[in-house]
Amino acid sequence: MSVNLRSLDLNLLPVFDALVCEQHLSRAAERLAMSQPAVSNALKRLRVMFNDELFIRTARGLTPTPRAFQLHDSLQPALAAIKDSCVNQTFDATTNDQCVQVAMNAASEYLIAPALITALRKDAPYMQLKIYPDHLEDMLRQLKQGTLDFALDYVEHDPLEFRSQALVEEGLAVICSRDHGVIQGKVSLKQFETLPQVTIIPRSTLAEGKTKRKGTPIEQLMGEDVPQRNLAMFVSSFVVVPDVVANSDLIAVVPKRLVEHYHSIDKLQVLPLPFAYPNANIRLVWHKNRDNDVAHQWFRQWLANTLD
Repeated sequence: MSVNLRSLDLNLLPVFDALVCEQHLSRAAERLAMSQPAVSNALKRLRVMFNDELFIRTARGLTPTPRAFQLHDSLQPALAAIKDSCVNQTFDATTNDQCVQVAMNAASEYLIAPALITALRKDAPYMQLKIYPDHLEDMLRQLKQGTLDFALDYVEHDPLEFRSQALVEEGLAVICSRDHGVIQGKVSLKQFETLPQVTIIPRSTLAEGKTKRKGTPIEQLMGEDVPQRNLAMFVSSFVVVPDVVANSDLIAVVPKRLVEHYHSIDKLQVLPLPFAYPNANIRLVWHKNRDNDVAHQWFRQWLANTLD
């Protein structure tokens, strides 16, 4: 059955977009520069227009229904294209005051956040930077919705949905205590597979389709090719791993750059992995519907130049 667009109130679509992104009535109203009653009234009309509840009220705000998510996935690219066509596509980093929201793991945050904010204050003094953990259950959906602008990741995502560019090639190393009772100067594959290890808590499944993987970073990077491991301890962040290893008989696989910044590196042995592994490229990831966003384009180029 064909639908007459003249019978639809297209002015409600930006309200729908804001409600899905914010999942909170007052925050959506603030984002739209509308009153809360006006947004509430628009929501009532949206429910009639789409013949669906669209949002369920909870103690934390509004939870979109499956139908709302489906509609948003279809409508958001069109809304972005309309915005790109109508808005003056100029960008001045020296005056822009938007907030760029990026998800990254704690090790990347620890290593690059100080340099990023220093450079950003110089090149775009009014822009804000908000960093989220990369283990968000719905990170990819947030990239689609625009509540996240970017993610730093080492796992490939569906190229039909997401764009990415390599930023930094991350080397990996095995670390253990300087006084380890078994390892001295080299770790064998057998030792790697049998000695107790510390790693970070496995990240939930984020990638979609053929690239879908679960597990710790080395498992997500290598998939089924990773050697077996004797995992004795899980922590929430890479940042604490060197301290754990320096004061125990545990070993760990960590980014080399993290070890280089460790305050007591003389307490560690830093050794090559006893097996081949693919390049661990830290990539900047974004949803395809942001390709033509001039602020997005500026930040992508700026970040690549800053980390070069």
